[in-house]
Amino acid sequence: MSGRNSIIFVPGIRPKPPAGQHRQALWECLTEGVRRANPVVAETMAACSDQFQLVPWSKLFYGSQRDLELDRDGIRHVLEQTRPTEEDLRDARSFGRQLNRLVYLIGDRFPALRNIISDRAMATRIDETRRYFKDIDGIGTKVRKMVAEFLLRAWHENDRVMLIGHSFGAVIAYDALWDLSRSSSEPGEVDMLVTMGSPMGLNYIRKRVRGAGRTGPARFPANIRHWLNITALGEPAALDRKFVERYREMLELGLVESITGHMGLVNIFRDSDGLNVHKCYGYFVSRDTGSFIADWWQGLESKS
Repeated sequence: MSGRNSIIFVPGIRPKPPAGQHRQALWECLTEGVRRANPVVAETMAACSDQFQLVPWSKLFYGSQRDLELDRDGIRHVLEQTRPTEEDLRDARSFGRQLNRLVYLIGDRFPALRNIISDRAMATRIDETRRYFKDIDGIGTKVRKMVAEFLLRAWHENDRVMLIGHSFGAVIAYDALWDLSRSSSEPGEVDMLVTMGSPMGLNYIRKRVRGAGRTGPARFPANIRHWLNITALGEPAALDRKFVERYREMLELGLVESITGHMGLVNIFRDSDGLNVHKCYGYFVSRDTGSFIADWWQGLESKS
């Protein structure tokens, strides 16, 4: 290894801001989260912004972009507010969020009911994920290839890689790793896969990811050293409680050294609709996420 750390981020579904603006905003939140956990590491990372890369797949997928100004106040808020308030905690634990989570659970457990209980937002997300999984116009293949190209460049430089996938970006990251480990002669490995607000625990997703129809080692990626799954309080579709159990076979097969679930992060991002427990900026600025990234940056072993 060259000793260089490389963090590659795969964002979630829905249009995103122009790549340069989006990457800068994410980097500010990420380094602030690290500063809250470990100011010494944050100071070191401040001069290493080129070691944080964004995979801008959403423009390819949607053909459009989001105005960053729509998120500007929320980003400013998370950078200024150093800890969750009582209102944040109350909102994250609200009955409405619990009910929304229940709807996702029912829809995931009983697919026949999905069209009945889903609202417009959920129906839209299902349509978008279906487009990816069915590889309509080759879009799934193109998106995975984009992620793979970032990984291959890092591996060719002998970088130590942390791959972060937020929301559906976690699915894309996982699929790209499966493709690389099964169809590439590249010996590269992701030192740490971090999935945030991920739907990887859902039956709907697990039945459709790359390798789902196979058995034994061929079912899973073989190029992940550690896997950390982070779930914010109030997340509707990130089913962390069963996450580690659902991927335990990877541990038993020796394909990964550790799989860890971390629940309870409080996402403090707020926009015009109120608290948004799923937003990536809020995940990055959290001291919890910052602590994990700081430890990894220093080369410390994965937390259990």
